[in-house]
Amino acid sequence: MPECAHVAIASTISSRRMGKELDLVSVERSICPDIYHPAIARDGLLTRLRVPGGVLNESQCQALAQLLATIGLEYVQVTNRANLQLRSLDRDLDPSILTKLTECGLAASNTAVDGIRNVMLSPTAGIDAGELIDVRPLAAAWLEYLDVHPELGALSNKFSVGFDGGGSVSILDRPNDITLLAVGANEFRLYLNMGDLGTRPVPVGVILSVAECLPMLAAIAQSYRQRIEVSGGDIRRKPRLRDIIGSCGLTEFSELVRREIRGSRHFIFKNLTDRDADLVSGDLHLGVHPQRQTDRYYQGVVLPLGRWTVGQIRGLGSIASRYGSGTIRLTPWQNVLLPDVSARDLPLVQSMITDLGLVQTATHPTSLLRACAGATGCQFAATDTQADAIALAEYLAAKFTLDRPLNIHVSGCEKSCAQHDRADITLWGQSSSDRSPSYRIEIDGATAEFGRETSDLLAPERVPIAIGNFITAYHEQRRDRDESLRAFINRQSSAQLQQLLHVA
Repeated sequence: MPECAHVAIASTISSRRMGKELDLVSVERSICPDIYHPAIARDGLLTRLRVPGGVLNESQCQALAQLLATIGLEYVQVTNRANLQLRSLDRDLDPSILTKLTECGLAASNTAVDGIRNVMLSPTAGIDAGELIDVRPLAAAWLEYLDVHPELGALSNKFSVGFDGGGSVSILDRPNDITLLAVGANEFRLYLNMGDLGTRPVPVGVILSVAECLPMLAAIAQSYRQRIEVSGGDIRRKPRLRDIIGSCGLTEFSELVRREIRGSRHFIFKNLTDRDADLVSGDLHLGVHPQRQTDRYYQGVVLPLGRWTVGQIRGLGSIASRYGSGTIRLTPWQNVLLPDVSARDLPLVQSMITDLGLVQTATHPTSLLRACAGATGCQFAATDTQADAIALAEYLAAKFTLDRPLNIHVSGCEKSCAQHDRADITLWGQSSSDRSPSYRIEIDGATAEFGRETSDLLAPERVPIAIGNFITAYHEQRRDRDESLRAFINRQSSAQLQQLLHVA
């Protein structure tokens, strides 16, 4: 295993998949995992595959399915960075497997930079009818830059760059460290993340041409690296870009970047108001949508809680090869797209997707939910979020026919790993006075809460009833079918909202 910043952990992990105790004693493990450096979680080893730009071809799908079959996993999880995550491993991946993953493009050829977060771009890049610039060449150029600059392996593994072409499916709300947003035919607005954990980046008053983007990214990354090396400290928990900017100030950091570019026009980073907040519309990645290419459509597919089984990987790969362009696109909302399907083939493709046990609409209950690993996989979680989210989806599917998308986030603790942005409904895992798992319910980012008092916490089995009561009230009391849940919430008092969640 290549050298990396590791942490020695003495731990015994219950391997539920193996049905026995897996003893891992004094093993060197990474805090933030990549394919070469797994981390230890409560359910076994955890590792991630970095999928460049979130795009898989059929041969990669088949390699992925074979990998899961070889190591005995039923599914892989698509993450909220359009990576692929493997959980419950009982050993490191064999060198032969790592070689195959590298050869098929599912691991960086330069192991020093494989851990850096996946380059994110809109899953509709190059096919979005409203797109201003196809950002795929820029993303590929940035990945090539990383591969030939191993010194950037010193950066935090959480360092992330996003490319947004200005189309209808935006990633501007994703908490990347840097985002480039197309605002014209040859113009990008630069965004930097300087806020709290999980916040979206903000514009800093710099407009770049396409030719200026890569030099700016390189200068920011190299300036960030230099400041990390100067700061010292615990190299296992490296400061994020926002921490570096916070420590030296935005003006000083912009001067560091300007000197790194050498000879570039003068600029000063400024923290500005996000004028593009209304661009974000994540629901448009689900269902059928026309592409910019004539007679071509992309089909969004829901992966429940991001879980993608071996059979579904093979099945979607085959469908994409036969009826599309042979590619599948992962999304930062933990779903997938099949692009380049003709109108003639759409009915058959949709039927085949349904036969794989997958749904394709933004209003189906399985599309509503985001959930972290929960108590079975994380030591910080108070509740089994995965099982509770599945139970909630099954309850809602049996009771309701929804006509508008909703977003429900199930988090096992306050860290909010699965979804950092505000949800319509958030379930926060808690330990009640008798240490039994329970939930506090938050509506629209704490517009109203149920369970702030310990006596009002809801046991997992009571949560579906409370959420069902709330959805029933929304359907019955909204002004019309076009009134969004957020608009409905905004005209209720906190007391009224809490009453709607009441469970007898």
